[in-house]
Amino acid sequence: MESLYRVGGSVMLEQSVDASQIVNGSRSTTGTILTIPAGMQWSGSVMLTASVAIAGTSAPQVTTAGTNVTPAAGSIVHRLSVTGLALSTVGDSATIEVVVRAPEENAVTLEFTAGASGSSTATANGYLSS
Repeated sequence: MESLYRVGGSVMLEQSVDASQIVNGSRSTTGTILTIPAGMQWSGSVMLTASVAIAGTSAPQVTTAGTNVTPAAGSIVHRLSVTGLALSTVGDSATIEVVVRAPEENAVTLEFTAGASGSSTATANGYLSS
């Protein structure tokens, strides 16, 4: 196995990854972050950030979507909750490792839902394998 080092640890790959198999996406509005082709598995990290400058809560999340996706469609693979106080800005971020598999029949997606208050972003970086 090839070992790739990064902040926080290392990722073990069973083989070299072709550049065309490296997939990433980022959003600051609700919508699709990336698409996983039929019959492929995406392995990578998902980072969420959020900030709130008013009294309120921002809870951005990333979910799976598509027929027969694994984990099941609608599964929350990452969520961050930030609660702001009046007259101060509160922010946070978190990263988690995620694996999503598309069935042979169809492509599937990772979807971002922006937090209701303040600002939030999602970034996904990873690679495809069969």
